[in-house]
Amino acid sequence: MQKALTDKTIEALKPGPKRYDVNDLRCPGLQLRVSPSGRKTFYAKFRYGLKQKHPKLGVYPRMSLATAREKTNEWLRQVEEGIDPTKRRRTPNMKVEPVCREFIRLHAQARNKSWREAERILEREFVGTFGQRDIREIKRFDVLEIMDAAVARGSAYQANRILANIRKLFNWCVERGIVDSSPITGLKAPTKEESRDRVLTDDEIVRLLRACRNDVYPFRQFVPILLATAQRRGELAEMRWSEVDLEAKQWVIPAERSKNGKPHVVPLSDFALQVLDEVPRFLDCDYVFTTTRNSPVSGFSKMLRRLSEGSQTSGWRLHDLRRTAASGMARLRVPPHVVERVLNHISGTISGVAAVYNRYGYDDEKIEALEQWGERLKQLAEQG
Repeated sequence: MQKALTDKTIEALKPGPKRYDVNDLRCPGLQLRVSPSGRKTFYAKFRYGLKQKHPKLGVYPRMSLATAREKTNEWLRQVEEGIDPTKRRRTPNMKVEPVCREFIRLHAQARNKSWREAERILEREFVGTFGQRDIREIKRFDVLEIMDAAVARGSAYQANRILANIRKLFNWCVERGIVDSSPITGLKAPTKEESRDRVLTDDEIVRLLRACRNDVYPFRQFVPILLATAQRRGELAEMRWSEVDLEAKQWVIPAERSKNGKPHVVPLSDFALQVLDEVPRFLDCDYVFTTTRNSPVSGFSKMLRRLSEGSQTSGWRLHDLRRTAASGMARLRVPPHVVERVLNHISGTISGVAAVYNRYGYDDEKIEALEQWGERLKQLAEQG
């Protein structure tokens, strides 16, 4: 039976000895079933793939005719888009905390070697403040509030890092359709950064190495080895015993932790090996520097303040030790291209076409360079 359903038409429908269906002429796909008991129920009728679907919508008059038509049209629209409206779909959790974790898992880990730093910043600054808020409700002033707090506590550069990571998060959310637009589009970093040129003098190195000897594991050994190898803080923090070959006197940073995505062989000088020999080994723990035995060392800010006070030095960061080592090797007449190889720089003195054809690893030269630098550090250590 077909009728142009109205409230008056529906109320006029009488129950019979058997149930019967009335198809709505004004909304193809909407069907009203009248049972012998007089119950009147709306159904949607459509074909999905090879199957005929006939799901229940609701009982009249608790569900109005207008609502039944609206729902039927919505379901038919989904069918046209290839979606089965009868399948229950999990509503995504749009709170800041789970969205940030998905961003780290699906985006940052796959594209950023320093994803742990991004995770740390987002967890502490963004999730810590707005973790249970719907990310679609985050406004521009919310992000400005976090950045202003960082500037107020004297961490202006950190405010820049916060903005950069939140910007990447929201750009990813736009791509995924989680938000329609980023609330911080066009927002500028609060502080203009200048390239650092801090290099520790020989006298400062003497005092720093003395302060390290008065410290305890892991930073008693971590800082001298960082200075002796000229590698990045994060690479050394995640150093494993399984990556160290004491007989070959080398440490191999695997591709997944190397900034350029390639394994990097770091020769270990006699000075570095002597310091490494002081590092305790823990049962069933592969990390060289750890305080938990199941994760890399952390707490660099407190360590930096402690060693700065102990050495009576200031204005330096751990990354400046890498620059100090490079400058020290240059003073020892190590060629620039060899220093670049020690630092594992992607580009440098050998770049462009020359880099394509020059595949020589300069392994012997790297060994000699770090051995010379290690000997110089040993001399400075003896002065303290």
